[in-house]
Amino acid sequence: MAYWPWWIGALALGGVSIGYFLLIGKLLGVSGSWAKVVGWKEDRELGRSAAELEQADDGEIENALLAATLAEFGASAMDEKSAGQDGNEPDNAAPAAASTASYTPWTAHLVFLLAMFGGGLIAALTSGQFELEFQLSDTHSRIFGGPLEIWLALLFGGMMVGFGTQMAGGCTSGHGLSGCSRLIPASLLSTVVFMLSAIGLSLLMEAAIP
Repeated sequence: MAYWPWWIGALALGGVSIGYFLLIGKLLGVSGSWAKVVGWKEDRELGRSAAELEQADDGEIENALLAATLAEFGASAMDEKSAGQDGNEPDNAAPAAASTASYTPWTAHLVFLLAMFGGGLIAALTSGQFELEFQLSDTHSRIFGGPLEIWLALLFGGMMVGFGTQMAGGCTSGHGLSGCSRLIPASLLSTVVFMLSAIGLSLLMEAAIP
């Protein structure tokens, strides 16, 4: 199978991530979409709250913020705020206008994930290279041993990927594609850590495993 040259793939992936941001207004990331689909109930409630906030007037928003402040910090927080205000200064506590970020429903994220799977399936079918395999490669056996050890390693690796994704605020697609294509400093740093960790582990495995 002939692959694209690396620079064409880089331009294509960068174009997809930038185009997604220009059209949707959000960064493209697989882990974020997966989290939305898994937590669809919480995401649905968030959508309802965002819709209610958009329909509320300034007075309702101010009352809701006041109630949330009292519930979280108690009445003493309001007393400290009042004591710190100068009588000659205007009260800036009231929000200027209700502004909410664009909300993408979890169903859209599900379509995105299914489209990724469908695109790969179509590519495999049209190229004549589609084949079902229920056994992992010999490389897995050489590295991890028997089937039980292989699946335990994959389970642990998946858990660590999820943990790292939450800690870094994004995965390799979110930081490496969307973030780096927009020159976001946090994404550039995260991608450097991704790459150095992967290279270091690959060299270590090559030296340790015959």
